[in-house]
Amino acid sequence: MWISDRTVALALVALLACSGGPPASFTVGAAPAPDAGPDDGLCRSSFAVEWTCAHPPVTAQCHEGWCFIPRGCFVMGSPECQVGRALYNEDEVQVTLTHDFEIGQFEASQAEWTHLGLPNPSGVTDAGTGDCLAPDCPVGGITWFDALEYANRFSAARGLPACYRLEGCTGALGQNLKCTGAKQTTDSIYECSGYRLPTEAEWEYAVRAGSRDAFYGGPMLPQPDPSKCLEQPNLESSAWYCRNSGGKTHPRGQRVPNAWGLHDTLGNAFEWVSDEYSGLGYGTGPLVDPGAVLGTKSERVRRGGVVIGWGPLCTVSKRLSNKWDSGGPAHGFRLARTLGR
Repeated sequence: MWISDRTVALALVALLACSGGPPASFTVGAAPAPDAGPDDGLCRSSFAVEWTCAHPPVTAQCHEGWCFIPRGCFVMGSPECQVGRALYNEDEVQVTLTHDFEIGQFEASQAEWTHLGLPNPSGVTDAGTGDCLAPDCPVGGITWFDALEYANRFSAARGLPACYRLEGCTGALGQNLKCTGAKQTTDSIYECSGYRLPTEAEWEYAVRAGSRDAFYGGPMLPQPDPSKCLEQPNLESSAWYCRNSGGKTHPRGQRVPNAWGLHDTLGNAFEWVSDEYSGLGYGTGPLVDPGAVLGTKSERVRRGGVVIGWGPLCTVSKRLSNKWDSGGPAHGFRLARTLGR
């Protein structure tokens, strides 16, 4: 189903108003990728950030819905030539993660949500865009606080400690839960052995799977207007977005995964991560285990774009923000957990 640019733009406004790859095994970092060439119009990383470490080999190691991600180093962000990037908040920076972790192979589903005895908050906007309603569709209508409290309950059901302490809460999980803040239960969120939201750095490291292109399936084709719903073959194979979605999320796992085995990280539902949002980017690098403390800002980061987003909104590096107590259709998450703790 083709959707007009105007329809996509209006639907995305409605969502925001409601809410507030590489080969299977390889090593990168030793040398830059070949230049895309002066005439093909493709944006490839300028390598403004020099690598001082090597990315580990990338091999899919997934079992029962969880994918193993080894510790390592990568370059986070996007080159200045990437269409639709913000002026500062995607500046490239080298990041080292000192811990192995596992991350959900799929976005959290409506079946997983309701399995804990919770009412299903998924739905659609007045424009008819938003969530498909089936057990294996991503759960939608999730606020940042909802995701944190769900992670605590998911951990408890598996005999693991809670990673979050929510403060000043009213309402109920999935039903207008509002809190004044939240803190991690350990000095660093990475020290918690329970389930939690991934940090921004973990999310991008896991989704890139060694790639430095706009999409893990390859570079973005030239797009003179970043707000147009134009064809992007390297995105379409791996994501539900404005060109192929029909305006709603789809059951999980139908698109091509990245080289670490993760599905639906681009397009489909927005995904909350744990970090507070800064429009000035990640800070001066190199960085080691960034996002270790939740912080106090109410603006939080969503990653991966959304089902009605156009190509530049669904890149690996795109950062969007929302208030922590706002959700809406097509607002979901996936969980992660530090290993070896």
